[in-house]
Amino acid sequence: MKKLFVLLTFFLSTIFLFSQTATPCFFDNYQKNNKLMISNTEKQIQEAILLSKQTIKTYNPNLKYIPVVVHVIHDGGTNNISDAQIQSQIDVLNEDFRKIAGSNGDGAGVDTEIEFCLAKKDPQGRCTNGIVRINSPLSNHQTYQRSQLKQLSFWDNTRYLNMYVVKNINSGSGILGYSSFPSGPPDEDGIVVRHDYFGKIGTASATLGRTTSHEIGHWLGLYHTFNNGCDVDTCSGGDYVCDTPPVANPNFGCPVGINSCTNDSYPDQIYNYMDYSNDNCKNIFTDGQKQRMQTTLTTLRYDIWQPWNIDSTGCDSGYVSSNCNVIADYVTLTTDLCVGSSITFYNKSQNNPTGYQWYFQGGTPATSTLANPTVTYSSVGMFNVKLVVSNIYGSDSLEILNYINVTTPSVGQALPFFEGFESFGFPPSGITISNPDAGITWERDTIAVAYAGNTSAKINNLININYGQSDALVLPNFDFTSFTGTPYLNFKWAYAKSDANYSDELIVLASKDCGVNWTQIFYRTGSGLVTGPTQPTPYIPDTNTVWKTANINMNTYASFTNVSIKIVNVTDGGNNLYIDNINLGTSPVGITEFDNTDGITIFPNPTSNILNIALYVSQAEKIVYELNDVLGQTVIVNSAEINKGDNQLQLNLHELKSGIYFITIKTKNKTIVSKLIKE
Repeated sequence: MKKLFVLLTFFLSTIFLFSQTATPCFFDNYQKNNKLMISNTEKQIQEAILLSKQTIKTYNPNLKYIPVVVHVIHDGGTNNISDAQIQSQIDVLNEDFRKIAGSNGDGAGVDTEIEFCLAKKDPQGRCTNGIVRINSPLSNHQTYQRSQLKQLSFWDNTRYLNMYVVKNINSGSGILGYSSFPSGPPDEDGIVVRHDYFGKIGTASATLGRTTSHEIGHWLGLYHTFNNGCDVDTCSGGDYVCDTPPVANPNFGCPVGINSCTNDSYPDQIYNYMDYSNDNCKNIFTDGQKQRMQTTLTTLRYDIWQPWNIDSTGCDSGYVSSNCNVIADYVTLTTDLCVGSSITFYNKSQNNPTGYQWYFQGGTPATSTLANPTVTYSSVGMFNVKLVVSNIYGSDSLEILNYINVTTPSVGQALPFFEGFESFGFPPSGITISNPDAGITWERDTIAVAYAGNTSAKINNLININYGQSDALVLPNFDFTSFTGTPYLNFKWAYAKSDANYSDELIVLASKDCGVNWTQIFYRTGSGLVTGPTQPTPYIPDTNTVWKTANINMNTYASFTNVSIKIVNVTDGGNNLYIDNINLGTSPVGITEFDNTDGITIFPNPTSNILNIALYVSQAEKIVYELNDVLGQTVIVNSAEINKGDNQLQLNLHELKSGIYFITIKTKNKTIVSKLIKE
C-alpha cells in the first residue's frame, strides 16, 4: 500500500540515501483520504486555540502526564524487545517533549509540559509493568490488518496511549511506523512502530528513538512542517503553526542553511521533530506546536491526563511500585469453529509469566504447558477455556465459559455458480457484505457500462475516508466435490487510480476450515489493477472492453465440501472499483493466464519489491524456486522446507532491475513457470 492510516517516520544517517528515494511518512496521503475527519478535527482545535487566546491563556501551564501501554507483537525472535529497550523509548519521549537539560532533546525549542509514563495499573486496577507481550504472526504487520492487531490487545484509548511494537510493516516496505490522528475511530487509536526504531538500545541501538516522538506528534494533532508546502499564511495554512517557517518539501539528512520557500526569509526548521531530517538533527518542538498539542489534550484527549486517570493508572507521583504478580490473559482471533478445525490461543498474560497450564474442554490436546498452543476441536458444543500462569511472585488464572463454539458445517452450494448482479436486490441472494466500519462499502451500480448486462458491483474508494479498511463480497459456501474437472474462479474487474501515487487493493481469499484460516489466492494493486486512465474524478467504465479477467485455479479445494470465498477491497482513497460476472466452475474459453496453478499463487504481480509465493502441499517437502531474466540467466535460485498445508514465502527483489522475469517453482509433484514484472 502506498499510504498508511497515517504517517511514517524518518530514517537515520546510515540510510540517508534510501530516505531520499522513499517516502518515510505517509501522513500527507492520509490527509487526502480523510478530508472530512481531518477538517472536523482541525475546526475543533482552531476554535479551542481562539478561545484560549481570548481568555489570555494559551495553554494549561500544569504538566500533563500520558499513561502508556506498550503491546509487543513478536515472533519469538529479537523483536521481542527487552523491558529496558521499552523504557529507553519512554526516556527519549520525556527528553524530547520536556526539553530536558543535557539530553538529546535539549535544543532551541520549548518544554511542551507533556510527560509519558508506562502504566503501573491496568484497566482493572491491577499491578502491571505497562507491557503486554504476544507471540503472533501479526508481528509481520500489514496495515490493513490493524483491526486484528487491536483484537489481539487493546486498552481503553481514553485512558491509555496504545503503542504497538512489531517486527516489520507491509513486508519490508521501508515503513517505520504510523499513528492515528485525534478524533479517528477509537478502536484504531494509537501508534505502531517497528522494533528496530523503538527506543535507543537493543535492536534499536542504531537509532535515537525519534520515530516515536514524530508519531506521537501526529497523535497529539501536529502536521508535518512541510504540510501544504510554501503556504503564504503560516498560521491558518501550512502546518497551522505560526512559528514554524513554510517548507516546500521534506528535508532528509542534516542539511545546513536550507530555505526551500522564496516567500519567506527564514530557513527550513530541519531540527523540528515533524520534518524528515535525521534523528541526530531533531531537538525542537516550537511554542506554537506546544499550543496545538496542549489544545488537543484539553479538547479531544481530555480524560487521559486528568488527575483521576493518572491516579487510576498508577502514574501519580505518590504511587509506590512493587513486584507485580502475574495476570492471566489470552485471546484467540476466531471463537466460532467448524468440527475438526484447529485454532491458536495467544497468551497475553502480564508481568512476565514463566509457567503456563492450559485446560481445553472438548479440545485436543485437553491440556498444554505451551505459551501459545494450537488446539483441535472434533466435537460439536460450547467449550470452556482456562489458563493458569505463574512466576516467582505467584500465580493467576482466567477461565472463560463457553468461549469456543463448535458446529457441524453444512454441505456448501453445488457448483457451478454465476452472479452478474442483474437482480434488483443487493447484495444478491446468497452473497453477503462484510463492512466492519459500517462506512462506504460495496453497492449495486447501473451507471457504468458493465461487462455484461446493465449492472455491476462497485465500491467508491474516492470518498472512502477510512484508509486501510477492507470490505468484502462474501460468496456463499461451496461444495467443490459436486464439480467434475478442474474448478476455476473467474470474474471481471474495472478500476482506475485517482492519483498516480495512490492505489487501492483487490484481494481474493479462500478458506476450507470455516473461516479460521484464509489463504490469499489473488492480489492486484498499482498498475496490475488499473484498467482505465488516472483521473481525480469518479472512474466510470464507458465500454465493456476495459474490463480485465481474473481466472484462478481452485483445484486445491476440489475435495472440500464447505469452501468460503470472499472478494476484498482494501481502500487507499483511490477510485471506483467494479466487479462483474463472477463465475465458479469451468474456465472460460480463451483464458490462458491464471493467477495460481494447482495451489500455487505469486503476488503482487507486477511488484516493486517483495514477491510472495503462496502454496498448498499435501505433505511436508522441499521446494526449489528460481528467477531468470529474459535472456535465460538465473538471477535468484533457492530452496525451502515447507510444511503440510498452506505456506507463504517471500522474495526480496529490491536489488533487481525493472523488467520482465520468469519464475520457476518446483514441488514434488509439479513444476510451474510464470511471467513476473519487476516495476
